Amino acid sequence: MCRVRRLSSPSSAARRGRVHDAPARAAAWLAPALALALIAASGSPSRAQNTLSALQTDVDQIARRARPSVVTVFAVNIESTAKSAAANAAAATSAVPAAPRAHTRVGSGVAVDEDLVLTTASVAMAAERVLVATANGLEVEATVVGVDPVFNVALLRVPSLRLPYLKFAEGRAARVGDWIVSLGTSYNTQPTQSLGNVAQRHREPGQSLLQLTNTVYPGNSGAAALNIRGELVGLVQGELGSPDLAGGDGAGRSSGGASFAMPVETLRPVFESLKKNGSVAHGYLGVSTLAASLESDREGGPSTPIGALVEGIVAAGPANRAGLRPGDLIVAFADERVETPEQLARWVLATPPGRTMTLVWVRRDTEHHAQITLAASPERVPQWLAGGETAPDGPKRVAELSREIERLRQEMERIKTGEGDRR
Repeated sequence: MCRVRRLSSPSSAARRGRVHDAPARAAAWLAPALALALIAASGSPSRAQNTLSALQTDVDQIARRARPSVVTVFAVNIESTAKSAAANAAAATSAVPAAPRAHTRVGSGVAVDEDLVLTTASVAMAAERVLVATANGLEVEATVVGVDPVFNVALLRVPSLRLPYLKFAEGRAARVGDWIVSLGTSYNTQPTQSLGNVAQRHREPGQSLLQLTNTVYPGNSGAAALNIRGELVGLVQGELGSPDLAGGDGAGRSSGGASFAMPVETLRPVFESLKKNGSVAHGYLGVSTLAASLESDREGGPSTPIGALVEGIVAAGPANRAGLRPGDLIVAFADERVETPEQLARWVLATPPGRTMTLVWVRRDTEHHAQITLAASPERVPQWLAGGETAPDGPKRVAELSREIERLRQEMERIKTGEGDRR
């Protein structure tokens, strides 16, 4: 785990029962239908319309079989008067104490076992009460088995139900161009359905995300992403921001402007860990870092992030054993360029403990490389993600770090000036 601390300067920064498994032959009639839909576009309008109607029927059949496995999740938080400054101010001028207020986040969920439901941490994090509503109108209490804000996944148990569940997709990972059917529920518990495909795969150390062309509706966080065989290939995230651990209304993540899903190859190990242990083990590097950036050549232009500047080292941690020191600038992790402390922290946390990764840092104009074996993070929920204090063991050398950033800035200016002279 990397601990991140921001500074104002120089930082920038179903009713009971079972259903039969979806038959494998679904792909045999849906895949040709999808191909015909494209070919029919060059034919007569009536022929194209007939082909598209057949495609819609095929998609509806997939959705109809999977729909009982998709639920609505309500996560309730009670805000006491002690938590609300506004309520305290109002109580000071009123003889009647303010009543606690309930905040409800609404999302989707998908059954992956008879009594287990996967949803997102955005929905279930820090909830005092969780309810699950099935497609046939049943509403029951659920218990939280585990929540992981790093991967944005939560596992719920509904012991009073036996849900028809979806199988995880086997075989090859979803590829760009694969057709995806997304099934979820909206804020008002109405079912939603969308057909699209995989537009891109975003890969980074420890995990990847599928960018979909499917429409994601409000309340779809935790919805199911299915392939043409009706198997679960991903869990809809809907956006890329970090979960809001403090609660509040809505889904708790800032919109990324596109539809995203966690693919099954990342999702399944997280599910197995939550089911077995109630938590997920995360990597730990043992550093606290600050943002480092270069100012723009243009007045008022955006600054350019250049890495994660080491502020402190945890004694006996992996970074300390590798020889890192305060003032070093971490510029690469697992062969990926590091631009911000948050990026480095996310990558380290997403990497399993015990895995050896390549780390690159710069110290006084000299590039250093090391193979670092990550330890296990001692924190169940990382403090920096929860918005708490993140002071590591060791001294705070803010003034020295400020000078180091200035030295790096001057060095970059010197390099740019030298390049300009050669031209």
